[in-house]
Amino acid sequence: MATEQVDSAAQEADLAMLCRAVADASPLPMAGLGGPLHTVRYVNLAFCLLNGKSKDELIGTAFCEITPGTNECMLLLDRVAKTGLADSHTGQEHSGIHPLYRSYAMWPLLGADYSHLGIMIQVTEANKFHEDAVAMNQALLLSSIRQHELTESADLLNVQLQAAIILAKKAEEALIGSEKLASAGRMAAVLAHEINNPLAAVMNLLFLAQTSADTPGPVRQYLEMADDELKRIAHITRQTLGFYRESTAPTTFRVVTLIDSVIDLLQAKIISTQVTVQKECDDLLEITASFGELRQVISNLMLNSLDALGEGGRVTLRASISQDPLNGSARIRITLADSGQGIDATVLPRIFEPFFTTKGSIGNGLGLWVCKQIIEKHSGNIKVRSRTSDGHGTTFSMVLPD
Repeated sequence: MATEQVDSAAQEADLAMLCRAVADASPLPMAGLGGPLHTVRYVNLAFCLLNGKSKDELIGTAFCEITPGTNECMLLLDRVAKTGLADSHTGQEHSGIHPLYRSYAMWPLLGADYSHLGIMIQVTEANKFHEDAVAMNQALLLSSIRQHELTESADLLNVQLQAAIILAKKAEEALIGSEKLASAGRMAAVLAHEINNPLAAVMNLLFLAQTSADTPGPVRQYLEMADDELKRIAHITRQTLGFYRESTAPTTFRVVTLIDSVIDLLQAKIISTQVTVQKECDDLLEITASFGELRQVISNLMLNSLDALGEGGRVTLRASISQDPLNGSARIRITLADSGQGIDATVLPRIFEPFFTTKGSIGNGLGLWVCKQIIEKHSGNIKVRSRTSDGHGTTFSMVLPD
């Protein structure tokens, strides 16, 4: 019963809305009827003026009570409701010296699913202009149909316009991002130029310290590590300035050497944060790539994990060989997994975007973007998965050609 009442209320709402669309602006008296008694569900202003009653007085009244003596008209209404075909009737409403003649034109109103919602009826006083009124009504109906078509076209154009606006907005955002990258590149070039000269001096001093006979063995080892890192900085500055061009092909080295170098480089931070670092790698596994660039990627990911863990926790570095499912070629997979709190799902899709950071003022939003560029430069790909619930943590997976 409740469902039937809801359906009935929905049909009445649809009927009233459809009637307003068709008849609100019409100068001809029109009413929308519904139900078995052809109850008035809608009237326009012209219909109210014709009958000398307000809308509130007419709505909810059976049509036979508004215009008594219209038995033939009521039979026609029943026929229209049953057959779904339009019909019309002209008859005398009152007898007397000045008899009143009214003309009725009626047609069914259908919903979007072609269900019967009710009947629209137009009432006019029949006179010598009756034919003109009928013609006007037909023109009104045609204009209503045309208006519906125009509305659909306007809606379609609106959707297309919204899509165009979205595309334009994305293009504008991409342009702004490109300008930011260009500005960052110009600034980086200036900084690299300023760094390059004192960097050369420091490297010369390190060389002198290394070659001195008085330098103890342990100190010499630290000096060699410092020299390696300064060489990497010099490599980056030459790239930034555009003066550097790789003159040799990528080298072949063992992946365990790469992982060990990152762990040694960050050993002080690992100890201070009390993080457990676990290494899972075949000692004989080799890869052909740029050693310095891959170390830059893994060290950046490692630093992010250490920052996310705070004190305690675990970081696992794994390297293994696999096969490309498409062509069967050998691939090297390097993964870095931590037991941190994970990355929120709303943030995860954007972490490789330039200038996007969750570290506030201490982050520049370029670290992961640079990592992605380096991996793609090596014809590889980098992916991330993360969980913030049970079993929380983040895993970065890099797949590179053998």
